[in-house]
Amino acid sequence: IKSKTKTSTSPQPARAKQPVVAKNMQLHRCTLIAIAFGAAPTTGFSIRSALGKVSSPVFSLAERPAAALFKKISTMRNPPPVEEMPDFDNGMETPAKFTRDFSKPMSIPEEGIEAAVEVMRSGRLFRYCATSAETSQVANAEKEFAKMVDQKYAVGVNSCSSAILLGLMTVGVKAGDKVITNGFTFTALPSTIMRLNAEPVLVETKPDWTMDLDDLEVKAKESGATVMVLSHMRGKVCDMDRVVAICKKYGIRLVEDCAHGCGVTYDGRQLGYHGEVTAYSTQSDKVINSGEGGMVTTNSDEIAAKLIYLSGAYERRYDKHLCQPPKDLCEAALAEMPNLSVRMNEVTAAMMRPLIANLPDRIGDYNRRYKSVVDVLEAEAGDVIVVPKQGPRVGAVGDHLNFYLEGVTDEQNAVFKETMHALGVPASPFMSPINARWHVNWRKFGAPEYDLPKTDAVLRHAYDLKMPPYFDDEDFPAFARCIAHAAKVAVGRAEAQVSWE
Repeated sequence: IKSKTKTSTSPQPARAKQPVVAKNMQLHRCTLIAIAFGAAPTTGFSIRSALGKVSSPVFSLAERPAAALFKKISTMRNPPPVEEMPDFDNGMETPAKFTRDFSKPMSIPEEGIEAAVEVMRSGRLFRYCATSAETSQVANAEKEFAKMVDQKYAVGVNSCSSAILLGLMTVGVKAGDKVITNGFTFTALPSTIMRLNAEPVLVETKPDWTMDLDDLEVKAKESGATVMVLSHMRGKVCDMDRVVAICKKYGIRLVEDCAHGCGVTYDGRQLGYHGEVTAYSTQSDKVINSGEGGMVTTNSDEIAAKLIYLSGAYERRYDKHLCQPPKDLCEAALAEMPNLSVRMNEVTAAMMRPLIANLPDRIGDYNRRYKSVVDVLEAEAGDVIVVPKQGPRVGAVGDHLNFYLEGVTDEQNAVFKETMHALGVPASPFMSPINARWHVNWRKFGAPEYDLPKTDAVLRHAYDLKMPPYFDDEDFPAFARCIAHAAKVAVGRAEAQVSWE
């Protein structure tokens, strides 16, 4: 390949020609030969000027000046081995594979580890073995959590599912009742409703991944349900004023599922204050990691007393709670409530207490890193990747990345997923035969069938990815570039660039 610029007529020392191997099915076995002697090409010289019109998309690089390519080659004394040559993937430069582990949760602070070990040394793992409420790790965790979420009472349980179950029971759900919930949420919600032999009524989803309140109005009117569990799935919050108005209009009692809501605010307050009772999660994928665990909160004295005994208190164990309702209500609950034995244990509470205390400080890090990811996605693939936005009244916590592809075919979506996973980013598709958040899969255990075309349209090319807090700051834009590249591969809109770095 020769440049059109004038070169010197002086003899030049012979140098070996250095091949640049372009691995692409459309190029077959074609090899570009770069001449690394003579005058360097000018910035106006392009590969297309030498090769003529080429239809293969790999030659999108042909529109770029060749000077940078030739400079790279001409300064190398020895070419890289073939296996290190750039891999032209449909004419696009492939970013480095991301190799860090997305599955690793946050670690427990040393303070929590030491407290848990001390509990084990004492042997007092059962919450009601504590010598007093003041010395109980669970009782103290309940008090600290209630303060964090600005609720009067909190009761520690073994999971968020248990928290939802207790919440439903305290607002009167019984066998045969219909309970409204999201058509897009975790499988635990319909499962928990069905544990009470009640029937889930599923509501559509909007493109911002919140409940479709127009569909809620219809189903609130037609279903006859008297209770709703509203899931703030992945911390996405709908218009709560309208939710409360609909519930009031149709006589529906509201339970909030804030499994992903710790630290999320609405109108400046911790999310979860609109419902009569609210469930939170401290499972390992959440911003407070206790392995398994949950908190159920309320401002109602009567509900709090019932929660204490439903969770597993017996006799007069209510005196081991720092968040303690009036004695007469506790005595009534002692006599009337079944014991489900879903208590939180002392080791769990010991581990989580430091994470309750430092959550406000960590939210800034979550959101700063989340923004660095979204900035890359929007800058590099904003015409393909859509990241749902929260309303101005919501203070979000960026512990998960959720996005969907816009304007792609199912085939392009498959290419995107394959490319992204090959680059080390294991974002999960929501609409898959095994995803526990797709309502179609709930039918396999007997959940009622609902036609939810809006929800399916939102989830069709949608993905979910944890944002591990142990990653370094520079890791977040790095894996974001892998996602953006996968999107560009899927739709074939990127230029190729050659680099051995």
